Amino acid sequence: MWNLCSVAIDMSKGGNAPLRRLALAKQQQEPRSAASDEDFSPSMSGVFERLRTAHKEKKGTRKKIKQPIEPISLARDETVEKKHLSDDEIEQLIEEKLNERLAKIKEKKEEKKEEDKKEELAVEVDESPKSEGITLDPSEKETHLDASGAEIKEGAEQEKPDLMELQKVNEVFPLIKLRKDGKEQTYVWGNIRWVTQVNALRYLVKEPPLSDKETKVLTEIKNILERKLDVQFKTVKSESAFDYLRKQAETIQKKIGLKLTENQKMKFEYFLYRDFIGLSEIEPLMHDQDIEDISCDGSNIPIFIYHRNPKYAGIETNVMFKTSDDIDSFVLKLAQKVGRSISIAEPLLDGALPDGSRVQATYGSDIARRGSNFTIRKFTSEPITPIKEIEFGTINPEILAYLWLAMENGLSILISGATATGKTSLLNAISLFIKGEAKIVSIEDTPELRLPQPNWVPQVARSGFGREAYGEVSMFDLLKASLRQRPDYVIVGEVRGKEANVMFQGMATGHASLGTLHADSFNAVYDRLTTRPINLPSSMLENLDLIVFLSITRRGGAYLRKVKEVVEVIEYDLDTNKLKTNIAFRWDPLTDQFVSQKSVLLEKMKEKMGLGTQEVLHELSDRVRVIRWLHKKGLKDFENFARYIQKYYADKKSLLQEIERG
Repeated sequence: MWNLCSVAIDMSKGGNAPLRRLALAKQQQEPRSAASDEDFSPSMSGVFERLRTAHKEKKGTRKKIKQPIEPISLARDETVEKKHLSDDEIEQLIEEKLNERLAKIKEKKEEKKEEDKKEELAVEVDESPKSEGITLDPSEKETHLDASGAEIKEGAEQEKPDLMELQKVNEVFPLIKLRKDGKEQTYVWGNIRWVTQVNALRYLVKEPPLSDKETKVLTEIKNILERKLDVQFKTVKSESAFDYLRKQAETIQKKIGLKLTENQKMKFEYFLYRDFIGLSEIEPLMHDQDIEDISCDGSNIPIFIYHRNPKYAGIETNVMFKTSDDIDSFVLKLAQKVGRSISIAEPLLDGALPDGSRVQATYGSDIARRGSNFTIRKFTSEPITPIKEIEFGTINPEILAYLWLAMENGLSILISGATATGKTSLLNAISLFIKGEAKIVSIEDTPELRLPQPNWVPQVARSGFGREAYGEVSMFDLLKASLRQRPDYVIVGEVRGKEANVMFQGMATGHASLGTLHADSFNAVYDRLTTRPINLPSSMLENLDLIVFLSITRRGGAYLRKVKEVVEVIEYDLDTNKLKTNIAFRWDPLTDQFVSQKSVLLEKMKEKMGLGTQEVLHELSDRVRVIRWLHKKGLKDFENFARYIQKYYADKKSLLQEIERG
């Protein structure tokens, strides 16, 4: 095989003329730069010079090379014999290969420059900051905890939701109960169960069945009522409204000589209530407190709901609007309920229903290819408590106790994650740890938070009217005004615009802030906060203390929401222009366990509380005991849960004694 050694010729003694000409030409075209050896890319002339001197003795005589120079192969799987190549061909092959090498070196340099540039902008996630921090587990071993917070011993089998569990699901529950003559009757039932024909969960609404004849009679009664009624059932769902409607229907029945059985009367009363007072076909879904979102994509398409229980997540229902006229009429009805106008000219609707649920709707098929559609984010009167979060496996008592301690010490917390990971639910749950006398101001675009604390000022942004958005009150306006109210805690439903600047300014001036953000990693949080439209200076991010990352994953056919990480923001390093962070807790997806690590912020908290390391760990342990005890009691009601938290603040010793007694 030919290599560079066999074709390198001493050009100073005549040598090969073509190679000499090539070397001279290269020297003229590529003068050696003053760059350092590290940045120097070999040129053709340089290679030949080194090859030439390698074969010469000090006085110019040739010497035998004991160690042959490693050849540069011209091709991976080819051998090129000298007798088959002319001098010109050898010269061409060497030039081509060296040029390829030069191109690769240049490409690598460019890549290195790009990487260096990215590194300058990157956020450093330092899991071992300068301060050693406090070990959350005093034994200095990783603690593996199950969903309830109990320690899992090594080798213990974990019970995980699988397809078999989902196939056994068959939940039946009442949806609509109405009072008639002082007695409450159930008119509609709900059923979540596995449907083998489609191999999936389905949410089934079971309304009273109507025969063809009953449907015709009901339609006639509706037509007469529409002409006769002088009351708009726009904002009321009271018993008096239902009683009024029922009496009007009875009058019509007598007038037209209609005789109905008690069962038929009950059916007609329900459908009149549903279509005149309620929200037509979706009224039963509006009565289920475990539904977060209701989504309709068009006519003759099943409506989908998103369930609070992450095991179910998104489920198809048996409810639908059968024709485009039906859904067009319903969207117009939604517009009437929210007090806005919608038309072909202005086909987008955004507003709130009387109960606080948020509506987004599109009218007609001009901009929506499948016709009118809508999404309703339901307002819940019963928020998820920390106990429910434990039952769902989203978090454990140890992390909750840590967040409780952080909130008591006025730390600012951001809950971050992708869509539908349960950010607002967790935000509401941990807000129950705030002291009752603390002043809380919440700012939301959609009213979702429910707090039992008496000193709570809930505020909701308002959309403007008309094309000029006259009368609009944005979250930025509300947040700016809230800081003048001297709040102890500011809660922002979702951080997504220029209101973040006000929020972080508030953190810097001592207002503890809580909020949610759409981002699934620390670098994503950094990018969202430091780029448009938020544009925060990097140095302001050190005012944030904690970021709780949520994720949603699928295991064995069921969806799980998990606290992926709890990240402590330690400081902003002015020398490196990077944020230093520490991961206090993380979720191990392989074992489905929460792992506790070291905490740096506990050092800061113990100074505020005037406690030593062992004392602050003991305080953390007491709170874990309280949460586990409340979980054992099955205390899911948010008001009762908050009452025990306030009791801990007022008389900790008495509560711990009660726990000891069991």
